[in-house]
Amino acid sequence: MSTCTKSCLSNTYYFRLFAILFLLPLSWGCQQPPVVEERTLSESWWIASSAEVRGDAATLSAAETDTTNGWVKTSVPTTVLGALVEANVYKDPFFGKNLETIPKEPFRNSWWFKNSFDLKDFTEEKESLRLLVDGVNYRANIWLNGIQLAKQDTLFGAFRQFELDVTAHAQAGKNTLLIEIFPPQVRDFYMGFVDWAPTPPDQYMGIFREIRLRRAGKVTMDHSFVAPDLNPENLSEATLHITTELTNHQDTPKAVRLTGYLEDVRFEKEITLAAHEHKEIRLSADEFPQLKLKNPRLWWPNGMGSPELYELVLEVHEKQILQDRQNTTFGVRKVETYLTDKDVRGYKINGRPLLIKGAGWVDDLFLRYQPAKDSAQIQYVKNMNLNALRFEGVWGNSQHIYDLCDRNGILLMVGWSCQWEWPDYLGLELNIKPGDENLPINEGVDLYAVKLTPAEETLLSDYFHDQVKWLRNHPSIFTWAGGSDAMPTPTLEKRYRQTLATIDPTRPFLISTGAFESTVSGTSGMKMNGPYEYVPPVYWYEDKKLGGAFGFNSETGPGPQIPPESSIRKMIPEADLWPADNPVWNFHSGRKDFNTMKVYLTALEKRYGAANNLDELTLKAQLMNYEAMRPMFEAFVLNRREATGVIQWMLNSPWPEFYWQLYDYYLMPTGAFYGTQKACLPTQAIYNYQDHSVYVSNDSPGKISGYSLDITYLDAASKIIEKRTEPVTLKADEVVKVRTLSSLKNASTPVTFLDLKIRDQSGKLVANNFYWLAQKADALDWKQYFWFYTPQKTFADFSSLNNLPMASVETSSKITKTSEGLEVTVTLTNPTDRLAFFIELEVQDKNTGQAITPVFWSDNYVSLLPGERKTLTVRTKANPNVLPQIKMRSVNGGSKVF
Repeated sequence: MSTCTKSCLSNTYYFRLFAILFLLPLSWGCQQPPVVEERTLSESWWIASSAEVRGDAATLSAAETDTTNGWVKTSVPTTVLGALVEANVYKDPFFGKNLETIPKEPFRNSWWFKNSFDLKDFTEEKESLRLLVDGVNYRANIWLNGIQLAKQDTLFGAFRQFELDVTAHAQAGKNTLLIEIFPPQVRDFYMGFVDWAPTPPDQYMGIFREIRLRRAGKVTMDHSFVAPDLNPENLSEATLHITTELTNHQDTPKAVRLTGYLEDVRFEKEITLAAHEHKEIRLSADEFPQLKLKNPRLWWPNGMGSPELYELVLEVHEKQILQDRQNTTFGVRKVETYLTDKDVRGYKINGRPLLIKGAGWVDDLFLRYQPAKDSAQIQYVKNMNLNALRFEGVWGNSQHIYDLCDRNGILLMVGWSCQWEWPDYLGLELNIKPGDENLPINEGVDLYAVKLTPAEETLLSDYFHDQVKWLRNHPSIFTWAGGSDAMPTPTLEKRYRQTLATIDPTRPFLISTGAFESTVSGTSGMKMNGPYEYVPPVYWYEDKKLGGAFGFNSETGPGPQIPPESSIRKMIPEADLWPADNPVWNFHSGRKDFNTMKVYLTALEKRYGAANNLDELTLKAQLMNYEAMRPMFEAFVLNRREATGVIQWMLNSPWPEFYWQLYDYYLMPTGAFYGTQKACLPTQAIYNYQDHSVYVSNDSPGKISGYSLDITYLDAASKIIEKRTEPVTLKADEVVKVRTLSSLKNASTPVTFLDLKIRDQSGKLVANNFYWLAQKADALDWKQYFWFYTPQKTFADFSSLNNLPMASVETSSKITKTSEGLEVTVTLTNPTDRLAFFIELEVQDKNTGQAITPVFWSDNYVSLLPGERKTLTVRTKANPNVLPQIKMRSVNGGSKVF
């Protein structure tokens, strides 16, 4: 080859290289991959009543939107009334009886929801865009850029979820979304608070869950699910089963590659999709051995271990171009259910039986999205040493609350509410005549609740399918409940079970949280016999027929919990603060049988003496809240061979009230909160109110040995009746009786005190429990029966507590600023020879005197023996620049601020 030839070839090479490099950016520009993103449309929404803002969808979509032409700015999720309250259209709806004054008429017609969003560089040719509607109440018409996408005759049902392909109607740049929401009508199945709280006048109408945009290529991926399988007898290996759904949105076939990443594990699969084909893809360990995990990190409930989580990333490529991506968080755990020899339902996690210690959750009354408040509440659940929540109703306006429970190890019982099971909550019964094509499927109310038409049964079945598919990746959910005060019909139960067999085989189905016998699946193994009203401590030990500590009690509790005074002043006008038994207080009680606190207030007066003012009432209320709540959980702990679970009714409140709460709407813990915290400690010393004996319990997964129990028993003059130390050695999940207090009946004073302290081998305090006991015992009248409580014949007499010798407590505190707020160390010292009884501590803003919440005390409502010192810590999420102060008051120590 000549030099000239070599030179010419070289020049040609460099020319081609130059051309490639020059043209490459242009080529990349032509092959720019599609945008892959999911966007939640939460901000910049406007709402307006269709009765006030009139016009067709095209006109309203194009018109300017502001506060001068009938529109109100808001965010989504929200109900209509929630949005109006946030915009100050209706002020202080929770104060006094203001909620009652809001008219119903404005909410009988439809309301407009409007949002504008930008799509930068959107191209219909290579991209897809879908609108995901997670929850509307109750019907909706939807338009995008003036073009109708959905109509109310098909887009309806509060717990249906919808996907609308809007690719052909979207445009690069500004897009306008217009949604017309119609309120629920008689026989519509939607959310509710039954007799727990008043029903807002808008009937929860609105967009109560997220509206999302999913932007991707022409092949999309949805509903990725990881189903872990675990052998409970060998926790060193787990098998993952993965499913996802691919859709080809084009007229031509597609050859794509599905790739998965799980930490250091990678796998891929080649897939062919026909034109417009939708296909479920299954990935198993048979095909991909790397889906067998060695020594997996397991997800454990609170108190049993760490709630470990994994993240799976799935991507789908066409050639080398990313079309879609999904990230899925999941936990490796095994849920099992069983029936005891007494047909009581129990649960195991990763092969270990556990006592379910939980409470009932409710959302905000206006269904507002409050992520910071949700986070604080789940921290409260952990702080109380609970391990479970019951969602009666599929609560949550996004997956946020479920994510929090996943990360904190809080088990969830998720299912349908009794809202649908009583005719008066669904409205009047349909007048259906025999022979109608919509003849009800079931007859009677006792077993199957309201009569369902075939169309209604299909709707509920679709509800269940959508909710399971939406939430099934959350390891916190341990069971799906098909009913509350009733059970689904056999045909509906079969449909529910088929849904789980098809899309979620990882957790069991519970036919009902009540005691029901299904012709399809047998007994529920549950009970739901109350009580829901005040009962004394001995009830939980003495009762063997109703709500006592046996079986799995899915909702129960000792009734009202009056909050501290700082919260009461936020919800009750000054003129109605006292006396407590008045219409405004009753308005903030429950509904129907719970529309007053008469039973509770009567018990408080007979046991602790009449309160002379609000300050005295609220302190005595915390005494009774603590004393009533603690033994419920303790009795279930001691009887956990016969008792597999208890759900306190309830955890929280949807609005400011006096009923059923361990902390109030303003996140102020009540005495019941700290009674629960004590009772549910993994290692604890417990007094049994029925046999007057002291027990020690180890509800942790490991053995304890070399511990000791200090028992100190005093009379009202702080004279020691009995003092001794007992050795403590306990296997995992063991309860041992230590000693009977035979001297109780012979005490020299009508009220005595029992202090129990467990210490480890080094002498460090592990647990402390303190009781006040009366010689005159509570006696229940078992000959009478009310469905919501058992009345009392006689009441324990604690009135002498009003005359305890004074004991002044010395205090000191140290404030530390943290990344999350403030931490205060509080030291309490009792220098006297008298008991300092029931000390309440409240963190306040020093400048305003207002209580600070949320607040996380290591302990509260404590008592100090003569000469005793205790150091407590409290964390708050307050602004670090806030200067806190501690308000202290006690039964026999007066009140002071430091």
